[in-house]
Amino acid sequence: MNRILRRALLAAAVPCAAAAFACAAAAQGEPAPGAPSRAPGPPVEAITTASSLSTEPLGAITGVRELADGRILVNDGARRRLLLMDSTLQMVGVVLDSLTDVATTYGTRPGMLIPYRADSTLFVDPASYAMLVLDPAGRLVRVRSVWRVQDLPYVMNQRGPYGWPAVDARGRVVYRVAAITPPPRIPPPGGVPYFPADPDSAFVVAVDLDTRTADTLATLRTPKTAMTVRRTGDGRYSVDNAINPLPASDDWAVLADGTVAVVRAQDYRVEYLGADGTLASSPKLPYEWQRVTDEDKQRIVDSVRVEQQKSAATEYATATIRWVNTVNRPYPQGFAVPQGYVPPPGFIARGWELPPGMTLPATYAYACAPGEQPAMRPRPEGPPAPGATVVVGGTAPTGAGPGGAPGSTSSGTPACVAPPTVFFSGGTPPPPALRQVSVLPASELPDYRPPIASGGSARADLDGNLWIRAVPVRRVPGGPVYDVVDRQGEMVTRLQLPQGYTLVGFGRGKVVYLSVRDAAGMHLARVRLR
Repeated sequence: MNRILRRALLAAAVPCAAAAFACAAAAQGEPAPGAPSRAPGPPVEAITTASSLSTEPLGAITGVRELADGRILVNDGARRRLLLMDSTLQMVGVVLDSLTDVATTYGTRPGMLIPYRADSTLFVDPASYAMLVLDPAGRLVRVRSVWRVQDLPYVMNQRGPYGWPAVDARGRVVYRVAAITPPPRIPPPGGVPYFPADPDSAFVVAVDLDTRTADTLATLRTPKTAMTVRRTGDGRYSVDNAINPLPASDDWAVLADGTVAVVRAQDYRVEYLGADGTLASSPKLPYEWQRVTDEDKQRIVDSVRVEQQKSAATEYATATIRWVNTVNRPYPQGFAVPQGYVPPPGFIARGWELPPGMTLPATYAYACAPGEQPAMRPRPEGPPAPGATVVVGGTAPTGAGPGGAPGSTSSGTPACVAPPTVFFSGGTPPPPALRQVSVLPASELPDYRPPIASGGSARADLDGNLWIRAVPVRRVPGGPVYDVVDRQGEMVTRLQLPQGYTLVGFGRGKVVYLSVRDAAGMHLARVRLR
């Protein structure tokens, strides 16, 4: 197993040597003229080997918690199971099950694992508003209600911009919440709705589970946004948020000793908030700051606008074709698809009415008819036609019949693809509308490319280090690169994950847990760093 895993990891990862960059001066400062070039910070080291790989079928790994005895709690949110594995990632048992008629039921929605004090663990069920307490052995010992129902969206959004909830040195649950825009001083006229603008900040709060009181620990800068409200001819309102091509966002994490670390994007440094309320700051971390001139800003805005307009036209064409054939309505007068448009595989059913002038590739994979099972058909000689769905050395669509069973390595194109499920709330839906594209003006963009683009980029390991997924200055082959900062605020190394792997958790003694999906499904990999 280890030999197979090492070969897979080595094939997926691309070793990275330290590139020679221009000498970085102070943060957001230009390099000194004639200064020698050097790498900004430690060289990038690629993770290429692992010690263990899970074999239990998994749907999605949404969280990993290493217990004191070395066993691991694995949160499979897709299959709604909380699993217990040993240190070699072999199954030990099921802690919470997807069955609903058992005492240890997982719940109907993906839950959240939160490491708690004394090596215990909290499991938050957003459907029942329950908080399950697991002892250091992973056994369910208590059930409590969640502390603040209104904060659940922020707690559960672990892969979004809100980061990873944790517990500080005082035993309080720490997480990020959004700021609330206050109402206008002058209310709008009667009958006119009020659309508050998105705030430019967020807060890191700590909640005591016994008193349910919340304290604000830090303020975070969030990406700048702008909003446009339009009123249609039939009296409806549409709200469009402007795209920020160069977003900059502070981030946060709770270290192993309970210290709250805040990463500042403006000058790329870390602030540390101790249990006694003392605040300390690291030096500015190494980063190759790149100045963005006024010409660069306008070029970026124009490029984003063009790409977004193409994307909006494609979305509109796809939605209109489905609307016409689903509700049996004619195409709008003058409607035409964009040049080169090919609908997604499985979107068009045989017999659908296509817009004037539109044709499908001969190898297009139509939507499967009711009761029809997907099957693979041999790929014709020569390069695939535009829009063709080709499977080479992979798996066929779910439920494939003979010659295209899941896990097979047959080559070709699927004869049909399972269509997407569409729900209507009642009545005939209105015709689709072309999405308006709005981009922040060039004057609103920063003068330097920010090192952090969004929240959720900072993670704390169990050895006191902070892992920061910074925005790469230039494309680097392989997976994402993390800047690893120790408790003294010094960047000690930079680690790159293999292509296709995702960081999902940490263990004691420089252990990292990664997830990867291949033809056999989702796997959990255990890596011990040097």
